[in-house]
Amino acid sequence: MKKYREFIGKYYESIHGACLCTGLLLLADSFWVLHWPALLLSAGAVLFSLLLHYAVQKDIVIPAGCILLILHVILLIFFFMTGRDLYTILPYIQMEAACIGGSVLCLFAVRHLFLTFPILLAEITCLFYYGAVGVPLSKWNICLIFFCCLLFLAEAAGKKRGIGKQEVFFLSPLFLACLILICLLPVKSTPIRWETVRKAAGAVQEKANALLVNLDYLFSGASNIYALSETGYGSEGVLGGSLIRSDKPQISVTGTMTKSPLYLAGTIYDTYDGTSWKPEEPTGQERGKEYQEQYRTINEALSVSGLTDTEIRSLTHVCSIEIKFEGLKTQSLFHAPNTWKFQLPSSLKPEAHGGNLLLPKPKGVGFVYGLQYVELNYKSENFQKLLAVRGDFDRDNTRRSRIFEDCTLLPEDLPPRVYELADEITRDCETPYEELEAIRTYLLGYSYSTTTEVLEEGRDFADCFLFDTKSGYCTSFATAMAVLGRCRGIPTRYVEGFATDQTCSVEDTEIHLGGSSAHAWAEAYLEPVGWIPFDSTPGYSANTASPWEDETSKDSSLPAPAGPENSSPHMETEDNGNTASVRDTETEEPFYKSFLLILLKLLPLLLLLTAACILAGAVLLFRKFMQRRAYAAMDSYGKMLFLMDKLFLLGRLSGIPFEDGETLLQYEEKAAGTLDVPGTALTEIFRMFREIRYGGRESGPETILYLNNYIHALEIQYLQGCSRTKRLLYRLK
Repeated sequence: MKKYREFIGKYYESIHGACLCTGLLLLADSFWVLHWPALLLSAGAVLFSLLLHYAVQKDIVIPAGCILLILHVILLIFFFMTGRDLYTILPYIQMEAACIGGSVLCLFAVRHLFLTFPILLAEITCLFYYGAVGVPLSKWNICLIFFCCLLFLAEAAGKKRGIGKQEVFFLSPLFLACLILICLLPVKSTPIRWETVRKAAGAVQEKANALLVNLDYLFSGASNIYALSETGYGSEGVLGGSLIRSDKPQISVTGTMTKSPLYLAGTIYDTYDGTSWKPEEPTGQERGKEYQEQYRTINEALSVSGLTDTEIRSLTHVCSIEIKFEGLKTQSLFHAPNTWKFQLPSSLKPEAHGGNLLLPKPKGVGFVYGLQYVELNYKSENFQKLLAVRGDFDRDNTRRSRIFEDCTLLPEDLPPRVYELADEITRDCETPYEELEAIRTYLLGYSYSTTTEVLEEGRDFADCFLFDTKSGYCTSFATAMAVLGRCRGIPTRYVEGFATDQTCSVEDTEIHLGGSSAHAWAEAYLEPVGWIPFDSTPGYSANTASPWEDETSKDSSLPAPAGPENSSPHMETEDNGNTASVRDTETEEPFYKSFLLILLKLLPLLLLLTAACILAGAVLLFRKFMQRRAYAAMDSYGKMLFLMDKLFLLGRLSGIPFEDGETLLQYEEKAAGTLDVPGTALTEIFRMFREIRYGGRESGPETILYLNNYIHALEIQYLQGCSRTKRLLYRLK
């Protein structure tokens, strides 16, 4: 037993530090999914804790560090000379560095009880956070953390009663046995859901995200309408420049599974000046309901097409989706082609600016609305039949004239070779649709690149892309598609928004669309169906150029035209926890945004830590209040004993503890002079205490006041001579 006691006394701190370090490392491994072997990690923490403890005891920390560094250099030289791959040992070096850093931190912490508390508090907070967000964690890791908590509580209680660490550590086998027994108990097959914590964390994260979006909107100087520049594209309205897109979700979409990729138009541009696109400004009432006019055009063409009901059902598909703003603030109302109905709050009346729909004021994170639209199978034979329909339609001729006038304009200084190229591409085409398909196919031969040069002054962007660079991203391909179509006299326009094909494979699943889904494409006006999207960007075009796999739609009929002004206000939201991935792209993000996103991800953890600190502060304040209340209820003799206990506490903190078996006279002789204060000597206090306790003298209010003033002066004397940390710990006690 004596040898065991000596061993515990010698290595208690290193063993306790190793347990604390192992808990930290296993938590980090689970959070960042490092796949470090738990057994190897634990062995490394114990080994380096023991070695560090030995080095500190022998005062050889620096020589030991140099030896360790030399061994690593020799190992690297050996790998280099033998031609071995250094990446094979890189995970072990990372693990070793983590073990060394954790061992230094934890070994230093266990030597000072007040430093162990924040580490344990952080570990317990991580446990609650992991449970809330669903981070997998071994139950043995939880057992180890609670083992360290029990050691800390026992050590804190023992320190208060003057019990050493070695005696406290004798309880460790009991603690460990109890925790192992708890871990071996049967549990439910389903884990705790922590729904309240999840909802609270989600609400806090959404509010924090809304704050970041509002601040970005306020200081970025962005316009009220949506632009690709909000997701990392070039400057708003200006074509060209490198692409740095962000994967941060901008909007989410939930709804019907579609048969074609979903295109959500945010802003539609009609005017091209050679270097940029500008949105159309309304000048008459005929532009007030552009999206309804487009749907009415489709409906009218189908009604006179002569197609059977079966053919119409194979050509059309009615979809219903819900859109939620997650990372942007804009007035733009995103909508799909052939949208016929919006589900908006009754207080919102969107305004039409040409083909664009704008809300009365910008909306940010949390704004939700629904829409219904009609998909068309553009690659089916029935659609070709629909394009061939001719006849007298009850159309708005003013609208049609405006489209053919405004959406065929090109800059006067557009190089002639652009017109010549358009003629060459469409030489063998017979219809405008065939011409557009030929242009789209031609552009597929160009390369996709997120890095492009800034347009030279005086150059036309489409001309530079078509004949010089021959590489670019979606804005380049969409501009070229629209310009070449206009060269052939076909009305076209440029559209910016979001595009995804994930809606083709999931039903009622929330899909998050960010910078990787932000996109630009062209639309062309073809009689008698109106506006048709044409996407010539490689990767996107392949999805839109394929016919539906199943051309038998379950929709029996098309809905009647309706708009925001006559549709009933309706708002439904759901969150089933499922998410679908979007197209992967190699993107980079500005540093400050990445830093803000990391802070946002860690916000629930920080809030839990803050709440824990507030709770601890409240407990300390309540404890102090109860102590004062108990002191006020004491009689004079009880108050005297309380103040004498405080005197012995200050003596122990000053390095003069009251030892077991020591008499008051012996302690008085030992502490005389050290615990004196100006105007009062310790011998006077002890003489007064002996007279009251043993001589029968009464302790009146004057005596308590005299003793209280002495204790107050002794406190001031101690606090002035100690460090800030000890001062804080004394205040907490």
